[in-house]
Order: sequence, then structure tokens, then C-alpha cells
Amino acid sequence: MASKGHVYKRCGCTQVDEQGRRRQLGKNCPKLKRPDGAWNPRHGTWTFAISVAGRGGERKQVVRGGFATQGDAQAAMDELKGKASRGVDVASRLTTRDYLRTWLAGKKDIKLNTLTSYTGHVDRYFEPIIGHIRLAELRVEHVQEVFDYIDEHNELCTKGRATRPVGLTSVQRIRATLRGALNDAMRQGLISTNPASLIKLKAPKRPKGMVWTDERVRRWEQAVGELREEGLTLRRALASVATPSKVMVWRPDQLGQFLDHAAEDRLYALWHIYAHRGLRRGEACGLEWDEVDLVEGSIHVVRQRISVAGQIVEDTPKSDAGDRTISLGRDTVEVLRAHRQAQRKERMAAGQSWVDSGKVFCQEDGSPLDPNQVSERFETLTMTAGLPPVRLHDLRHGAASLMLAAGVSMKVVQETLGHANMALTANTYTSVYPEVANAAAEAAYALVPRTRRDA
Repeated sequence: MASKGHVYKRCGCTQVDEQGRRRQLGKNCPKLKRPDGAWNPRHGTWTFAISVAGRGGERKQVVRGGFATQGDAQAAMDELKGKASRGVDVASRLTTRDYLRTWLAGKKDIKLNTLTSYTGHVDRYFEPIIGHIRLAELRVEHVQEVFDYIDEHNELCTKGRATRPVGLTSVQRIRATLRGALNDAMRQGLISTNPASLIKLKAPKRPKGMVWTDERVRRWEQAVGELREEGLTLRRALASVATPSKVMVWRPDQLGQFLDHAAEDRLYALWHIYAHRGLRRGEACGLEWDEVDLVEGSIHVVRQRISVAGQIVEDTPKSDAGDRTISLGRDTVEVLRAHRQAQRKERMAAGQSWVDSGKVFCQEDGSPLDPNQVSERFETLTMTAGLPPVRLHDLRHGAASLMLAAGVSMKVVQETLGHANMALTANTYTSVYPEVANAAAEAAYALVPRTRRDA
């Protein structure tokens, strides 16, 4: 319970006492009132004082000052009373900074990449901007300052005075981090409302997947050619030309062209399994032979090998749904059999220098792959194949689209990809499906025409 409390006016004027010490006059300053007894609006500020029950029932005096009007001070005191009546420790001097650091330290049950993301948000946005504010006093306008800062940064990016703008999806994730932290604070009784939940943000738009149609390829090749004529290298020209969408998918014949081109690459089986089974980059890099059953024709995804803050780590799949068994199909089984034979030859050639990592896809000495280097190798193969660019992750989109085009049910596609729910699968791939279905219908002989056998 809180006492009734009282509101008064005070200032920072000082005077020297009888012992020669300078002391503040506080609420006793004669300048606070006019000669007629009315308050002087040009001198001093309003303060309130109230006694509240702290942790353990011990009563504490809470004093808050600096209010411009008596009404502002009274409203702030009433708000504090309301929080105290709901069990919030309003006498706590815990800052938002200290709370967030304690909250991060207690996050033992989340993945390393998630913790790294949370820590980055605290370091870059929350601590510098709202870290000094007492947690019990954190309000919506304080949290809004964080997102105003991000908006200002993005505005500077548009003017060329800053780099790397913060996208709408990233902004949503930043808000989600603070909202999650403050939800935990509410459960602990440290605050009564979550101001991060009251912030309104623009909703990000999911990139629409697009297929590399002949017309899109023609326009892209024309733009690249113009840059080449200006003296840019092929790699620079490719990096400078924007694709129609962030998510681009090859047609079946283009995918076949890529796989034919990559057939002599020592990691051909890796590109094949990305293209046809839709594994995530880290899932294929983390796959071990113990999880491969070439008799039953299946693999069991139990880990991912990912890059976190510049370090390569191994962790469980992205979600519970990511821990799954995937059927391979006859062609993929044969590709993996050939890959295993080639790997055994590499092992014999390496002798004592072989690193027994157990990985299905590894470097020539047997050591695990760096996922970043896998992406770089894929980009090089795409360029030398003369194909329009797609991201390595877009092979996953292509695999899903081809399955849908071939009549595979949405539920099976969801389980193959390891999505947590079917809505995510449908929302991601239904926009790509019609184009891929049409391309598949027009492709002669098969969905992925080939000029040579995989094995």
C-alpha cells in the first residue's frame, strides 16, 4: 500500500548556513511565492513525495521532481500509486540497462544465434537510448525514442550519410526482443504494463517469389551487358544489377542447366540435395553419415552448422519441426552413393592427414565445411554457368515450388522443409507456385530435363 503522499514546489537555490556550509533551500526558498502568496510560475519545479511498501514489506520514501506544473506532479504520483497497488516495486532504483543485462544473463534456454541477436539489440539500441531510465518508470514515449532513432538512421542512409539501413523485418525483431524482456519483467512484478507492446510499427512485406522467365532474364542480361561495356568486371556487374525480387527461383530447365554444369564439382551431391530436397544451408553442412540411410532412402536432420557473430557453431535445427526425417528418392540415393565412394577415395589419398568429422559434405581433408564458403562456391558456379542469380537459400524455394508443381501435397512439402506450420509454407510458396507450375507444364520430357545421368 502507498500513503496519501503530497505535492510541493522546490528549487535549487542555495545559501550559506551558520557553519559556513552551502545548502539548498529546497521548498523553503522565498522566491517560490509572490508577495501576494501565489506560486511564482517562473521559479522552481513541482515534486511529489510518497511512502510505499518495498520488497519484503519495508516502507520506502519515493521522491520524484522536475515537473512543470502541480497537475503534472499529481498525475505522476497517482500513476505511481496505481503501480504500487498492482504490486510493482516502485521504490526500486533498478535501471532498464541493469535489468536487460540480468535478463540476457538468464537466457540459458535459447539458441546461440538468438542470444547473439538479443545482445546486439541491447548493445546498439536499448542501452544507449533508454538504459539510464529506471525500469519502473519506463513509458511508451521512452521506447518510441528507440524507433525514432532507427528512423533517423534510415533517413541518413537515404541521403548517403550512413550505411546499412535497418529493414522493417529487423525493426520488428528489435521490438520483439524488448517486448519479450519486458513481458518477463511484468511476470516478476517489476512493471505493471509493457510499453513495447504499445508501439506501432509498419508491417514488413514478405518478398514475393518470382521465377526467372525469359523476359526477366532478357532484361537482366541487358542491364549486365551495359555495365560490362562501361568497364565493370563480370562479378561487379552482377552485384550491381538488382533482381526483380529478393526471392528468385530458377525454371526447371535452368535448374537442370545448373546441375549439369556442377556435375563435375566435388560437392555436386550437396547442390543436388539442396535443389531437390530443400535443406537449409546449415542443415546440409551439419549432416553426418550416421543420419543417412541409403537402404531406406532417408536422412534424419538433427543439427545445423551455422555462422554466428563470425564463428562457426553447431546447434539443433531452427525449430522443433526442423528435427525431421526426409525421404530422398531413388535418384538422390544414387547421387549420395556416388558421393560416398568419391569421399572414400579422398580419405585414402589423405592418409593420416584425414580429419574424421563424419560429415557427409566436407572439405578435401575431411574437415567440416564453412557455410559461408559454401554460399560463395554456389555463387561462382552460378556465374560460370551463365545463369541469372539466385541465392543458395532460393534453391530451397525452388525445391518447394517444384514439389508443388509436381502435385505433392502442401502438408508433405511443409514436413520436408521443416516448417513449424502449413500456413508458413502456403504463404511463402503459393505466389511462386503458378509460375513454376506453368514452367513445368511447358518443360519438355520432365520437370528437370538433363543431358547426363546424375550417377
